[in-house]
Amino acid sequence: MTRRPVQVTVNGVEREGFVEPRRTLVDFIREDLELTGTHVGCEHGVCGACTILLDGEPVRSCLMFAVQAEGSEITTIEGLNRPDGEFHPLQAAFRTTTASNAASAPPAS
Repeated sequence: MTRRPVQVTVNGVEREGFVEPRRTLVDFIREDLELTGTHVGCEHGVCGACTILLDGEPVRSCLMFAVQAEGSEITTIEGLNRPDGEFHPLQAAFRTTTASNAASAPPAS
């Protein structure tokens, strides 16, 4: 299969890669760009682990092909990091709600 160029801006940095047309955006972000904060969960768009901002809108990157993001601006969880070390409000909300719930949940049997 012919690989196609993909040019995107990720977390403010212009990035380029060559992908097969069927490569998902989440795989491109994680494997090609080595940004592993975006996770693969259910691979059906249900869990939200792969959510990124694409041109300012939240999308499930497991449901998109990388070639569909051509020319777009992408923000991953790494792009939310603040220079002062403080959490972005989204990171703080995750830590407060999801992470604390996971820590207090009983172990799976």
